[in-house]
Amino acid sequence: MQRFPETSWDVTNNVEYCLSCCMLSVMLILEEEEAVLRTSNCCSTSAQRRPYAQLNSVELHTRWCNTCQAIGTDLVPVTPDGEGGLIPGCGCNKELTGEIITELNARKDGRGKIAQIKQQTFMLERINKLKVQLPVILQHFGVAYPPDEATVARLFGNNPPAFRAFADVLGWKDQKLEEFGTRHFDVTCCCDPVCCTHKTLELGPDEVVLTKVSGISRNTVIERRPYAQIDDVQAVSACGCLKVLAAGNLTDTEPIQPGNGCNAMLVEEIRSELQARVTARGNVGQIFQLEKMTDNVQDLAAEMPLLMDKLGAETVYPPSQQTMSKIYGAAAPKQPPMPPERPHQVASQAFPVKTYDNVNNQCDAACLMCICCCIPGCTKKKLTLAEEEVVVEVKNNITESVTRMPYAQLGSVDEGRCCCCTGVNGISPGWGCSYDLVKEISEELQARKVGRGNIAQLRNQENTMYKALEVDVRTDIVLKHLDIMYPPTQETLTSLYGQTPPTLPTDEAERGSGIHIQASSQFETRSWPITNWCDKVCCQDADLEVNDEEAVVSRSGPCCRSKMREPYAQMGSVEVRKACCGLLTGVSTDSTAISPECGCSHALVEDISGELQSRKVARGNIAQIRQQENLMIEIIKLAVKLDLITTKNGLEYPPSQATMDKVFGQGATVPDKDSFIQAQPQPRSSRSSTTMSVIVPQNVNGGELFSVKGPRGSFQVPVPEGSVGGQRIIVDVPRHPLGETEMAPLNG
Repeated sequence: MQRFPETSWDVTNNVEYCLSCCMLSVMLILEEEEAVLRTSNCCSTSAQRRPYAQLNSVELHTRWCNTCQAIGTDLVPVTPDGEGGLIPGCGCNKELTGEIITELNARKDGRGKIAQIKQQTFMLERINKLKVQLPVILQHFGVAYPPDEATVARLFGNNPPAFRAFADVLGWKDQKLEEFGTRHFDVTCCCDPVCCTHKTLELGPDEVVLTKVSGISRNTVIERRPYAQIDDVQAVSACGCLKVLAAGNLTDTEPIQPGNGCNAMLVEEIRSELQARVTARGNVGQIFQLEKMTDNVQDLAAEMPLLMDKLGAETVYPPSQQTMSKIYGAAAPKQPPMPPERPHQVASQAFPVKTYDNVNNQCDAACLMCICCCIPGCTKKKLTLAEEEVVVEVKNNITESVTRMPYAQLGSVDEGRCCCCTGVNGISPGWGCSYDLVKEISEELQARKVGRGNIAQLRNQENTMYKALEVDVRTDIVLKHLDIMYPPTQETLTSLYGQTPPTLPTDEAERGSGIHIQASSQFETRSWPITNWCDKVCCQDADLEVNDEEAVVSRSGPCCRSKMREPYAQMGSVEVRKACCGLLTGVSTDSTAISPECGCSHALVEDISGELQSRKVARGNIAQIRQQENLMIEIIKLAVKLDLITTKNGLEYPPSQATMDKVFGQGATVPDKDSFIQAQPQPRSSRSSTTMSVIVPQNVNGGELFSVKGPRGSFQVPVPEGSVGGQRIIVDVPRHPLGETEMAPLNG
C-alpha cells in the first residue's frame, strides 16, 4: 500500500479574496492519512479533516471552454448549478488544478477503499501458498492431523482452536476475488442534445466514472466513485414505461436516464453490472475477504503448535523469557504484543434473512392518493434484511423501486419518536404508532450494522493481527530449533528467489513493530452534556456519549426524543469552528453539530473534538488501513520463513500430485498459478527467472501486445502466434531494476 509525504497548497479563490472584507484564506494540506482544509478570515477559522478512505470523489469541473476549472470534493462540493468547489487563484491555472486532482486521487486510491481491497487480494494470494506449505511440512515431519484429544488438551488447554480438515483448509477457489474489465455506456438523455450535453458512464475495475460535457462552452464534469462508496444501486420505474438509474451520491443531482427514458433493458443491464461490482469490490466484498483471511490465519495458528510439539520445542504462548532471549537476543521484550484485556469475542456475525411484508406509512399513502387523485393506488413497501444488505421495495401504480444499502454503510439506525409517532431510517409502519415493530427493526439493523459493517471489519483485523503475530513468533522458534538463520543472507535470498529477491520488512526484537504497532486502540466510554441555548428554548436536553465503536448523540424533550449514532469509520470530518473573533466555538461531524451552552465553552469543545478525532483515527478507516499494513508485513515474513523451512528439508513447491493427494485428498490441486508468483530455488551458477500465468484478453490476436500487472509493475506481453482470447499462457516477468519486489509491503 502506498505512502505519501505531507504537502500543501494555497487554494484561496482570488475573486472571493478581493470581494471579502475579512481577508479570506484557504489552505489545502494533504497529510499522511487525511486531507485537511483550513479556512480563515479576520473573524473566524475552521478546519475540515477527512480520511482519504472517505473521499467519495475528486471531481474536475471545467467552465467557459475549459478556461476556468474547479475541484469538487467532499471537503468543498460543487453545487448542482455549478457553484462552489475549490478554485485556486483565478481558476485558470490548469497545471495547479491538475496537480491537486492527481495527488488527491492518488491518495484516495492508495490509502482508501480501492487500496484496501487490492491489498486483501494480495494477502489472500500469499496465504493460499502458505496453507499448502504448512500442511506439507507437517506431513513431512509425521505430525498427526487432526490431533488426538490428549494432544489438544495438552497444547491448548480449555480453549482449543477449530481443526478444519486439510481439504477444507485448501479451499482456495472460493477465495478468488471477482475481477472486472472496463465497460462504457452512452447515458445521454434524449433532452440533453438540446443543451449540447453528452454523458458517458464508465465502469472500471475499481471505480465508476461519470463524465458530462455540456453547453457551447463545453463545460465538463468528471465524477469518480470507488465501488465501496456507492451505497445504493436501483432502477426506478415511473409513469409506467420510464426507467431511471439511481446510484447513491453519484446521481444525487440527477438520475441516469439514457435515451428517451423507456430503455428498460439498458437501464437494467447497467444496474446489474454496477450492482455486481459494488457487491464484489465494495464493502460486502471486503468483509468477505477479511473473514476468509481470519479463517486462514486461525488455521495456521492451530497447525504451528503441532509442528513445535513434534520437534520438541516450547509450545507455551507467550514463550518464556529464556526462549524470547534465545531467539531475539538479550534486548528481547518479556513477551510479544498480546491481545488487549477486552478481546473481541465476536467480530463479524452471520444473520438470517428477515422480511417485513408491509412497512408502508398509511399517512403518507393517504396524502399521495389525495394529491394524485387516487391514480397511484395502494402503495406497498416491503423491508427485507438480507445477509449483507437492507432492501426496501416500494411499488404502486405509477412507480416501482428497489433500494439496497449494505450494512457497512448504515449510520444511525435508532428509533426516533415525536409525540405519538415513531420511526427508524424513514420507516414508520402503519399510522406511525407501531412502537414494538419499529423497536424490533431498529435493534435488528443495529446488530447487523455492527456485525456486518465497518465495526466488524476492524475487530476482525485486530483479532487476525494478534493471531498472525503469534504464528510469526512460533515460526521463529521453529527456525531456531531447525538451525535456520533469519533474516537470511542476501545469498540465500538470491538462491531462493533469483536476482530480484523480496525486500524483507524490518525485524526488530519487538514483534510486529514494523510500521504501526499501535494501529488501533480500544477506548473507555465517555460522555458530556452538550445542551445549547437553542435546545433549552425548546425544552430539550442533549448528551454526547463516545463508546469504543460509535459516537452517540441523544436528544430528549417533552414531545420528541432521538438518538443519532455515528460509527468512527463513517466519521469523515471532525471540524472545529470559531466565529466572532474566536469568542464562539463548536465542533461538527458529518451528521451533527455540537456547540455546548452558549457557544463559549472552549475547553469543553477542545476536549470533545480531541476525543472524537483520536477515536476516528484509532477506530475508523485509518486504523483499518494501518492494521492491514501490519498484517501484510507478518504474511510477507511468514512466507519467507516457510520457504526457508521447505528448502532446508528438501521439499518442493508446488508439491507433486502424489503429495497433494496424500495430504489434502484425491485430486487436490494447488492454487492457480496466476494467483501467486512462483520462485523456485535455482543453482547458483544459473540465472533465475520469475514466471507467472496470465490469460490472453478477448479480441487480442497472435503477435499483438497486451498489458499485464506483475510483481514489479506493469509490462507488455506479446501474444504467441496461434493463441486465442481466454487462453492461459506462461510469461517471464522482466527484471526491472526497481527498489521493491513482489513481496514488498509498502507499494502493493
